[in-house]
Amino acid sequence: DSANDDEDDGSLPTNWSPKTLRPVPAFYPLEKSSRFIDDDLPSVASRLSECLRVLSVHAVYNNETATASSGERHPSGIVVELQRRKGDSITFHRYSRYILDAAMGEFDFPSFQSKTNTNNGDIANIYTKKAERMLKMQTAKTAASEQESAVIAIEIAHGLLMKERMDARQLGLESLCLLTDPRKTGNTTALIASRVVLLGTAQGAIPQPLQGEGIMFDEAPFQEIRETILSLIQLRRIGDEEAFSEGDDEHDTADSDEDDDDDQFEGRQNQEKEHLSVLHNLALAVLANALDVIENHERHEQDPEETTKKPPAAAAAAAAVTTTTTIVGPQSANDIATTFMNESKDLTSKEMLSTLISELGKAAKKPHNACLSAKCLRCLCRASDDARRRAKELGAKNVVNTALDVGVRTHAKLETETKKLLKVLTTTTTTDDDHNNYNNNNDEDGEHYHHHQH
Repeated sequence: DSANDDEDDGSLPTNWSPKTLRPVPAFYPLEKSSRFIDDDLPSVASRLSECLRVLSVHAVYNNETATASSGERHPSGIVVELQRRKGDSITFHRYSRYILDAAMGEFDFPSFQSKTNTNNGDIANIYTKKAERMLKMQTAKTAASEQESAVIAIEIAHGLLMKERMDARQLGLESLCLLTDPRKTGNTTALIASRVVLLGTAQGAIPQPLQGEGIMFDEAPFQEIRETILSLIQLRRIGDEEAFSEGDDEHDTADSDEDDDDDQFEGRQNQEKEHLSVLHNLALAVLANALDVIENHERHEQDPEETTKKPPAAAAAAAAVTTTTTIVGPQSANDIATTFMNESKDLTSKEMLSTLISELGKAAKKPHNACLSAKCLRCLCRASDDARRRAKELGAKNVVNTALDVGVRTHAKLETETKKLLKVLTTTTTTDDDHNNYNNNNDEDGEHYHHHQH
């Protein structure tokens, strides 16, 4: 009710209503990422809350004392200070500028949302494809060399993923996140990496004649990559290691003389749980990227871009490959999605759709994971009629509606993904006409679901 009243008054809705501000301690050195603001507390808190929602930052608010982003009373007004406790410094710097601008009332919310929506989805993929073609024409890079480079990069990621060190495993998953993002590596590399993640093989993305040009690789590492991704997502562990669940606290101490050892053990256990939580999130991101690549690749390749003239180097490279190519393995998005779901259940004894829906149901506590799960579910349900029907049987609609409510209030990216997923779940067929209607009616459907949510 309070959010609706705020909207009627023309002010921003808020998730944060602090009652008091802490005084700035004597001799307290403020960070450079701080601002002095001469404004009332409710307005500053409202702007910060809305900025965090638009940026999809998961925040925990303290309404008794303003400490979500450390707002403090100062003789010249309110002090808003941001501190980086851990994480990437470059990302912190980028986000802190937006948040501090919002605190001062200088953040353009509509402009930011418009740019964010424009840079996502099909438009980015189309421009990536055009840029990749221009690079190929200029460098005359052969398909064999590009695919060989992709295979080498995936094998390096596998080597990191199989190490016992926590930082190496995280680097391996972060590498796979990049390799499955066509905006970072190009469509060819992203397609090969995505098939490795989903199917445990690169055969379907590399024609057999090209394998005779020097691309010789062992499929075992690719299968281990897929098994690791599935294990992290569905079992929250790597291999046969002990699994950690959220809120797991089963360690009991019996001997008071061993309290110090017990504290050290619990400290290591908490550190491992936090690390596995990070790996779980990265594995979801890799899976979401891979499913998105497979779906977009099929749709965009149905109408390839034509060029009227080829540079001599590119023409010679094209003329050199005139043999008949044979592609093995599932090719369509529907076949890949079906194969992935069946084989993932065989490997982990758990149904992938059920796992993703369960993850989406934790949106209030883990909105980032829920957002990635919604993206995975959307790609699977859009590619496969069977997946969509099964998701409905598992009660996906109710879970998605609950997650949408969380997204509307606190997390813009989650709101966007759940709206897209709801549209797919209400679609009765997956014909090309329905796909076109889905893309053209995003705005209209978004208003419908927003009204439904209120």
